[in-house]
Amino acid sequence: MLNIGELSIDRRVKKLARNCMVFSLATHLLCAWVVNWTYHPDQLFQILEFGGYKSGVINEKDLAWEFAAHLRSAAQPAMVFLVAKICGSPFNPILTTFLLRIIASIIGWFCLTFITLISLNWVMELGAKRFILYCYACLWFLPYIHANFSSESISGSLFFAGLGCAWIAHSRKNNYFLLACGFLIGFAFVFRYQTGFLIAGLLIWCIFFQKFRFDKIMYIFIPAAFAVAIGVLCDHWFYDEWVNTAWNYFKVNIIDGKASSFGVYPWWEYFAWSFIDMIPPVSIIVIAAAIIAIIKSSKNIVIISVVPYLIIHFIIGHKEPRFLFPLVDAVPVFLALSYNHLYDFFEKKRRLSIFLFRFFLVMNVAIIAILLLKPKTDPYSLYEVIHDKYWNSKAVMFCSDDQPYSFNGMQSYFYKPFGFSYFISLNKKNLDSAIIYTYTANRQILVYFDREKDELAFTKNHPEAKQVYSGIPSWMYYFNINNWISRTIKLSLYEMPRRNGCGMR
Repeated sequence: MLNIGELSIDRRVKKLARNCMVFSLATHLLCAWVVNWTYHPDQLFQILEFGGYKSGVINEKDLAWEFAAHLRSAAQPAMVFLVAKICGSPFNPILTTFLLRIIASIIGWFCLTFITLISLNWVMELGAKRFILYCYACLWFLPYIHANFSSESISGSLFFAGLGCAWIAHSRKNNYFLLACGFLIGFAFVFRYQTGFLIAGLLIWCIFFQKFRFDKIMYIFIPAAFAVAIGVLCDHWFYDEWVNTAWNYFKVNIIDGKASSFGVYPWWEYFAWSFIDMIPPVSIIVIAAAIIAIIKSSKNIVIISVVPYLIIHFIIGHKEPRFLFPLVDAVPVFLALSYNHLYDFFEKKRRLSIFLFRFFLVMNVAIIAILLLKPKTDPYSLYEVIHDKYWNSKAVMFCSDDQPYSFNGMQSYFYKPFGFSYFISLNKKNLDSAIIYTYTANRQILVYFDREKDELAFTKNHPEAKQVYSGIPSWMYYFNINNWISRTIKLSLYEMPRRNGCGMR
């Protein structure tokens, strides 16, 4: 065995482990560089905008209602504030969010690597050890979820790193790892309060399965309480008063039923979402592996921790796919545990097993490549172009539909340039007339489209318009089979020649 501190790695998989670590780190950093979207509006309106408010670039009146309700932990807004300060003045939202994605990806990669290497001790067969490493390196959704600066991904990663520390402390009789466990699960709770159900499962394993004494529980509890206290101080700094955001979150969303107002779904909806979002047949394999692992490895520390979290989320009426994101670091463990239980079957069907194994890995790598190259249907790449070219221009933007800083009727101010003027819903009016008869005072004129049909009609009449952004690169038109581009969201931005006075002459 190869010892890395208190961590043991079988020498037979040592080289593979190192190669998989390098590949996984590369995909994590690549996704952090390319994937500049946010999975859910909460990341924009309750994390980035809250941090922008504390940085002095967003007014309190423009914040989401969660600010007045005092139910968002200030841990991530504090990180936004600190990174924005490091980026210097003037405020740079593009560089700030890029660095936040890098930080989130590194945290996710490190914690995922840690729990994966530990889990090699939970499977005996060499094939199972190799399988867990390949899954750790190649599962397409791991780097994508980690690249999102979301409370779900960071909280889940910190928790499973803490779980790994608890396992090492027990197996190696080293209580110092319990201190690390306490800090990590404490901060996991601070980042996302629902992680408390994962922590409850971990404590069940510690107290009822491993019979931890009171002093060992204190090794976990004291640093966890210290981490929570840091979270309380962050909340005080952010809200300028002493608040209990955890209680406010529970009261508003559960007792007062606010969460249910955003939609109530049956318990099996999580299976439907997982089946679609993880992309079949990858999703079928992952779901089946999780069920087999839960049934067959019911005493495993990961399974015991995960089950209470799943039960509670099945019971709670309001459900969203992202509520399962904290569990993604456990997916390679699910796959390896189920593989270990089915090892005899796979050995008997060796040719079929090898084919399925290679197909599984190739498909995951292919999905990563496709997602990196797919058309940009979100506006975040457009924000980068506007920031680089027009940030201080106080331009006039004419929009065929809505402006690019609008989300479901809510206005985002984190990426929005100061001093721009917007004219919207011009696809229902005469776009040329709107531009001609709008006094622009020699300001830069920009025209924004979100559908190709409106764009083509405009450029046909105005060949002088210069395209400065397109969500679909020109090479992709060679693959415009059945004219799919005309039926998808296509974001584009054009710059008109400058004129004195009104928009066009």
